[in-house]
Amino acid sequence: MLDSLIDPFRRMFDFRGRARRRDYWLFVAWQVPVLIVVFLVTNLVLGTAGTLILAPELMIYGTLAYTAVFGLPVLALQVRRLHDSDKRGWWVLVGFIPYLGLGWLLFLMAQQGTWGPNRYGPDPRQLWEGDLFE
Repeated sequence: MLDSLIDPFRRMFDFRGRARRRDYWLFVAWQVPVLIVVFLVTNLVLGTAGTLILAPELMIYGTLAYTAVFGLPVLALQVRRLHDSDKRGWWVLVGFIPYLGLGWLLFLMAQQGTWGPNRYGPDPRQLWEGDLFE
């Protein structure tokens, strides 16, 4: 379970291959509490003493800190996730389309991957390759 948080950081420069839905969504689930902590710490450090009001400029600082840490691992994992459904990594740019882009990107991330090998590599759902008794 903890490997789902560490593995995207180990493979942050690896845009080849495929990633399972489970790996992607577990990493997203880890990010929610981390993002809340980042916003709280940003508010406590840069905010007025004793208040927990998230001012817009503090939200920007928190978002920048979050993006600096998680930006590249998320991007690489999204590209590998798109490869699992036999789509090019450039589809990640659909998230920048106003209004509909983020929903469409979430739909692409939730799609089931192709069964068996595709042009981006072997199926990551297979636990091993080759004969069991080799």
